[in-house]
Amino acid sequence: MLRRLLQALVFLGCAASAHAGDSKADAPSTAVPYRLTDTQHVLVRVKINDKGPFNFIVDTGCPVLIVATPVAKKIGLQAEKGWAVLDKLELEGGLSQSKVKARVETPFQLEGMNGMGLAGVELHGLLGYSVIAKYKMEFDFTRDQLRWKPLAYDPPEPRPIGVKGGAGGLEMIAGLMKFLTVLSGLKPAPPPVPRGFLGFQMSQANDGVAVSAVLAKSPAAEAGLRKGDRLLEIDGATITSIADVQRATARLVAGTELRLRIQRGTEKQELKITAGHGL
Repeated sequence: MLRRLLQALVFLGCAASAHAGDSKADAPSTAVPYRLTDTQHVLVRVKINDKGPFNFIVDTGCPVLIVATPVAKKIGLQAEKGWAVLDKLELEGGLSQSKVKARVETPFQLEGMNGMGLAGVELHGLLGYSVIAKYKMEFDFTRDQLRWKPLAYDPPEPRPIGVKGGAGGLEMIAGLMKFLTVLSGLKPAPPPVPRGFLGFQMSQANDGVAVSAVLAKSPAAEAGLRKGDRLLEIDGATITSIADVQRATARLVAGTELRLRIQRGTEKQELKITAGHGL
């Protein structure tokens, strides 16, 4: 009963939406990895000014991009009257924006959810309308990734939020949730573990999954993986589709060694890749 009450208090609207703007003719749709938190919010990972990654909720009910105060302090983000301009905001999957205006504060929703560990992971901010309105978004929860396509649309400048003298009742709720944390015995979620980085791209072929590109100096390149190689197995799991690869690497963290069985031309080989840090 208590958990249901608290989940109701910290509800964040994250229903799927898309702006009616025209898609950029030369902009392809991009696959954006996501996960559902324990509270069923859509979470994506982002880098801010090439630092991170951080966990952000996709929140169509939030008008702006919000960066939690501890995160802003950690990366040295300078705010003036609660606002800051990010040189670069990059979503996992490759989409990025420059000169993004952000609100630096910790909303009571995030403070409460982190304090009680309700989401199952530490949350660092909200991706609001001013960012996500630039994309046509396809939410299909039967897939491991979302499809986002850039739009030829610039949303209006965000306006300051909040009221003079503080958030009032919102601050009171945040304090209440901290107090309930102690009473309930729940512990904050542990810090997130960055996902491991391999450094190669894939394409679905008739005969399985082929390597379409290998990033220079990446773990994959250092292991000897080449463009055109066909993936046969990852740690003994048979690979026939990109979804198989995603499942085999879903919990990959930096430092983990993977055994890849590949086919190069007519020969089959086994490679070992040690995951690095990054998106």
